Amino acid sequence: MKVFVVGVVATCGRPAELARLLASLKGAGANFGAVVVADNGNDPATRAAFNASGLRGLCLPQPENWGCGGGLRVAAMAACEHFKNEMTHLWILDDDAVVAPDALDILLHEMERNGADAACPMASDENGRIGWFPGLLDEKKLRAVRDAGEPAKYIAQCGSEPVPFSWSTGVALLVSQRAIAAAGFHRGDYWVRGEDLDFSLRITHRFKGIFVPSATVRHIPPPVSGATSPQDEYLKHCAMLQNLCYTSLHLPHGRRIARTIPGNFLRFFKTWPPARALADAALAFWLGGILAKPAGGEGGQNFRRRLLEK
Repeated sequence: MKVFVVGVVATCGRPAELARLLASLKGAGANFGAVVVADNGNDPATRAAFNASGLRGLCLPQPENWGCGGGLRVAAMAACEHFKNEMTHLWILDDDAVVAPDALDILLHEMERNGADAACPMASDENGRIGWFPGLLDEKKLRAVRDAGEPAKYIAQCGSEPVPFSWSTGVALLVSQRAIAAAGFHRGDYWVRGEDLDFSLRITHRFKGIFVPSATVRHIPPPVSGATSPQDEYLKHCAMLQNLCYTSLHLPHGRRIARTIPGNFLRFFKTWPPARALADAALAFWLGGILAKPAGGEGGQNFRRRLLEK
């Protein structure tokens, strides 16, 4: 069967970043077939960016902001339905990613060579620094990618051979159609932060996932502006803690990462003023760890509501 990769993207009010991603996808090679964009902002500029790209696919305006998880769910479901007779892989992409021209071909090659059903590339920021990496199962290489700073330094130390992972960020994750069929789509009730953690853990609970250092992608978020305040980031961090506690303490595929809970809470306390952080950290643990409610689910929307009511 011919390889046919469909990119799926969730976006909200970031047409410039989306246009940059779509431009990079035009050079992704013959195995890239189409892209489906869930437009959580129902934004004319987003639709214009999609139409201007000339790529085959769909741009789906949404009646409300479903969050990253909900948007990716909408996009992936539409991709599987619209391209069901062609699609072999889904490529989950952040709207602020920029893929290298050979990234997709390298990922596909290494997936086939290693018997994997998911693969993520080396992700760096606009300055070429490593900023996002998966949960590598090789502890030595996990420490190396965390400390290397630059992709070339990691490769010089550890080589370019793929490394199995347990979880992955959603910057650029390539997944086989059979893995999607077995593990399902992203969950919409995470809303923000942690939907990629749950999704990738579900995949690797049943299939092999690999980190491919020789495939590269840039992750370039827009500059911080008045629309992205410290309050926004604080509440998203709270939601992440809630989703982490829910995933790792209540889902079978998430129990592998329960040991990371203390470290994540410690980083939260180091980042935000203790007088404020203690109460919200306790609330995040109570909602996610005790009541078993993800941050965007019914009854678990405390931090999401506060974000939307600002």
